[in-house]
Amino acid sequence: MQTNNIHSSTNEWVKNWPVVLASASGVALSTVHIYSLGVMIAPLEAEFGWSRAQISSGMLIGSLVALLLSPIIGLLVDTLGPRRIALCGATAYCTFLAMISFANVSIWSWIALWTALAIGVKGLIPLIWTAAVSSVFVRGRGFALAVTLCGTGFGATVTPMLSTYLVEAYGWRMAYIGLAAFWALLVLPLLFFFFTSAKDRLRREPPSDVQTAEVLLSGLTGREGFRSARFYKLALAAFGIALVAVSFTVNLVPILVSTGLARINAAEIAGLVGLASIIGRLGGGYLLDRMNGNVVTAIAVLLPIVSCVLLLQMPGDPLAAQLAAIFLGLSLGAELDAVAYLATRHLGMLSFGLLFGVISGLLSLATGLGPMVVNYSYDITGAYTLALWTYIPICAVSSVLFLSLGQYPNFPVRTDLITSKNSDTQASKAKR
Repeated sequence: MQTNNIHSSTNEWVKNWPVVLASASGVALSTVHIYSLGVMIAPLEAEFGWSRAQISSGMLIGSLVALLLSPIIGLLVDTLGPRRIALCGATAYCTFLAMISFANVSIWSWIALWTALAIGVKGLIPLIWTAAVSSVFVRGRGFALAVTLCGTGFGATVTPMLSTYLVEAYGWRMAYIGLAAFWALLVLPLLFFFFTSAKDRLRREPPSDVQTAEVLLSGLTGREGFRSARFYKLALAAFGIALVAVSFTVNLVPILVSTGLARINAAEIAGLVGLASIIGRLGGGYLLDRMNGNVVTAIAVLLPIVSCVLLLQMPGDPLAAQLAAIFLGLSLGAELDAVAYLATRHLGMLSFGLLFGVISGLLSLATGLGPMVVNYSYDITGAYTLALWTYIPICAVSSVLFLSLGQYPNFPVRTDLITSKNSDTQASKAKR
């Protein structure tokens, strides 16, 4: 890809920081149903008598829907641009989130409402935000993606506290309505006024030269991507590290308790993961812009191995548990940030929506599958030892796959597509 005319990282931030702000808010919005569920479990259990597994079934529904719909959303992003999808998705998501308040004693009403919510949230998947930010950042892309995806931290901080207040003051039904209203008022204006992408800008004002569209029109087509070994290496590595990162993080408290720590101490130690993940995410984004991304990611995905060794060799040791939580948190940026970054570098932006949409579907599958498999192994063996030993080779294989991606391709700019777009626009103006 040509880089001689690309602006510096500082200039990119001066021009496009509103896109990052809006994208981060969209990422935060997409997590509301996840971070509010823990607060809602007790009142739902008390009112309906459902098991906690039944209440949590909505998460698995979301993963299965994501596997099916993410490639389709990716195609729509490539065709329509991220802005339209995000505005429709945010509106639908807030509407369906409020509708959860209509659940009744039948568990099928809960499943139906969560299925609708799972469809709505597909308009807010990370693919949309990473596609937009990646299209307007080149030299500062890694750090811009890291800041964008720190929106999950904001959601994780605000949503549980707000949910708890609303449940205690108004009950769980009004809590869902209140959450939907709060986040809609916060996020929808930011998306409407600030969220855009290179594709959306090209739609409003077709480029007069190659430089304007060189980022957007460089890369593999969908057909070329699905024939590329890089795509399958990246997809398999991403699935592996997501399987480890999500299941390890979700089950960290019971894993620590199983080593002999008290539950309150385990919960306090698990809180270190969130802090370390922010440091790891921002630090990783900084390094991705300055070092070979394959190496940075390969090292990051090896960090959970350190966590596993500490917990296996020093069970019940508070210091070892704290270090394990920190190393796990530092690695979390590789789960999505680094994978998205490497996808833009190795596959390009031409069909990023479709190609990364498939990868996103696999990431969502790992998110729903990992915790279930780990807990199933615990049900059989009565311990998390097997899971911890299994994490080690998965991380090692993922690291090797990231290293094997090779140098970033030098994609030519598809100037024929620019010519085609200009011709179509001129013809449209002539008709008007």
